[in-house]
Amino acid sequence: MSALKALETDWQEWLKVNLARGVPVNKLAITLFNKGWVDAAYELISRTGNFNAPHINTTGNHIELSDRKVSLGFTCYKPFVAVINDFLSPEECDALIQDADSKLKNSRVVNPEDGNFVEHDARTSTSTGYQRGQIEVIKTIEARISELLHWPVDHGEGLQVLRYEDGGEYRPHFDFFDPAKKSSQVVTKKGGQRVGTFLMYLSEVDTGGSTRFPKLNFEVRPKKGTALYFANTDLSGQIDPLTLHAGMPVTEGVKYLATKWLCEKPYV
Repeated sequence: MSALKALETDWQEWLKVNLARGVPVNKLAITLFNKGWVDAAYELISRTGNFNAPHINTTGNHIELSDRKVSLGFTCYKPFVAVINDFLSPEECDALIQDADSKLKNSRVVNPEDGNFVEHDARTSTSTGYQRGQIEVIKTIEARISELLHWPVDHGEGLQVLRYEDGGEYRPHFDFFDPAKKSSQVVTKKGGQRVGTFLMYLSEVDTGGSTRFPKLNFEVRPKKGTALYFANTDLSGQIDPLTLHAGMPVTEGVKYLATKWLCEKPYV
């Protein structure tokens, strides 16, 4: 039985009436979530299709996309985190690595004072950024991400490919832009808040290189072709400090990663 059908009769009627009234799905989901009906809240988001933020249909273990069948390997609901198996083919991973390798430069972070991008010892990797749809493989991947997350392609920054070698890491950080910082007023002009992060592991790593969530006490280990998505904002659209995460040091092997940040508005 689905989580929504398992709701008490009065709550099923409440849901039916409020959906008919046009109450935003996120508000209804928040109510269900706060009442402890977490599965019902996210099933509502998955089934209605008009939730105003990126979301994944979690009602089944497999998802049939237009060009690929993927599976859900792990989900967490506060904040929303999902591991998507077989999101990229080995050939797509290799194509991204091959195109990016000659373009890599030291990675940068946002300066909290002025919003400029600067090098910092908290992020020890090399990377290169692409425009949306810049090459054919990226156009294919962006369309697949858009279908999976029910979010327009133009509501996202260009894909970034990163390489982490021995000892390379990205210390604990947030991907959202903190409204309390001056830099956020600058960086949000291009597309608003970063509402979600989509990571794709492009290579196998012998030791280290996991994506760790210190406040949630779990980590996702890199596997070629696997993707990791997490929402940077909660169901009410507020930034979620539980999304603190880190790229743990690579201690054996080389880690290649592709990152796509989803924005609340068209990114220009």
